Amino acid sequence: MSGATILAIGGATQAHLYVTYLMCGYAATMALMLVGCRVSIRSIPALRGAGRLSWGISFGLVAVVLLAMRPLLPAWIPILAGNELLLIALLFVYAAVADTLAVPMRFLPWGIGLLAPALAVNAYFTYIQPDLTARILNCSGLCAVYAIATAMMLFRYEDRYADVDGLLPTLRFATEALGWLQILTAVEHIVRCVLTVLYPPDDLVHLDLIQFVFSYTNMMFNLGTGCGLIWLALCVHRRDLQMIAQSDSMTGLLNRRAFDEILTRELRRANHTGRSLIMLLLDIDRFKVVNDVWGHQAGDEVIRRVGSALLESLRPSDTVARIGGEEFAGLLRDASMEQVEEVAERLRVEVACLTGLPGDAQITISIGVAQSAQDEAPEDLFRRCDMALYHSKEAGRNLVTISGALSSQTMISTQVM
Repeated sequence: MSGATILAIGGATQAHLYVTYLMCGYAATMALMLVGCRVSIRSIPALRGAGRLSWGISFGLVAVVLLAMRPLLPAWIPILAGNELLLIALLFVYAAVADTLAVPMRFLPWGIGLLAPALAVNAYFTYIQPDLTARILNCSGLCAVYAIATAMMLFRYEDRYADVDGLLPTLRFATEALGWLQILTAVEHIVRCVLTVLYPPDDLVHLDLIQFVFSYTNMMFNLGTGCGLIWLALCVHRRDLQMIAQSDSMTGLLNRRAFDEILTRELRRANHTGRSLIMLLLDIDRFKVVNDVWGHQAGDEVIRRVGSALLESLRPSDTVARIGGEEFAGLLRDASMEQVEEVAERLRVEVACLTGLPGDAQITISIGVAQSAQDEAPEDLFRRCDMALYHSKEAGRNLVTISGALSSQTMISTQVM
């Protein structure tokens, strides 16, 4: 055997060892991530998305091990089973993101439907017409599709909860960062497809520079996706816990403690920017009669219906809370007094027209409205709004009373007949 032949064999063996080391390192890292994911699940059983993520990591780990053992196994195991398991792992990542954010998995049926054609294409270009370039295009193309679907779900997510403790910016940053990471993953696969067409590889046992760089960067992106998803799940879990602690169990609205925190923060921000906030308080008229005549269960249903009417009347960006008993509050940003007066009147009429209440009860509400003044303290704004509500009660109920922004003595009462 010539020296050149020995060197060629030695170089090929060394290249194969590099690939094996890379894949083994990838597998070891994924195994550690899987352990961390399982520990997180045991520590926080309610951590949404972590269970599906652990399944995705498990499928990906098996796939990487199969690909690392490619020279020792029949071709169908690493090529067909390994690549199929990688695609399934990506689908589990998509499902984990959807589960974490509690959004519909609209792409999932399409993603599952693509698995069988992907397997058929890989089998065709493995046994019938062997073509490594076609297999790479097939697998990387589908990986790009799955990554784009996950990114679009992340970018379209809108949190429907109020920003109680300043968590929404962190949650928004986590979703956007994970979305851009998915975009980078998709771009990486597309670039790999283009370069593979321009510079077809000889095989994947001895990686050329293009395939080696792809394998390394893909490993980094996938590990980043796993860590990012755990971070996102923890942010959502923290948000959920705070919402439970700061929401009213009967109506699902914020409670008094949460409303006071938001009022203080938003009023401080409004004073800093020179803008104003508008607050409204409403109270169900003669609510004790409902409890005395139809019982407390009927009273609870009336409270829920009024809370729903208030929530539907205001914008998603506004804050709505039940602050005690039959009393509710709303906080409106970037709205004029005329707009709020119109909203309050419409709400008053809608509540008066509610049907299907227990015992066919007919209820009304009284509303007080106040606009914040510059450098006004939260308790002062609350007091003026409460005075306006008291004025509505004293003037005959089923009224909207508007307090002047600068003088608590300026009161305007309106009633739509």
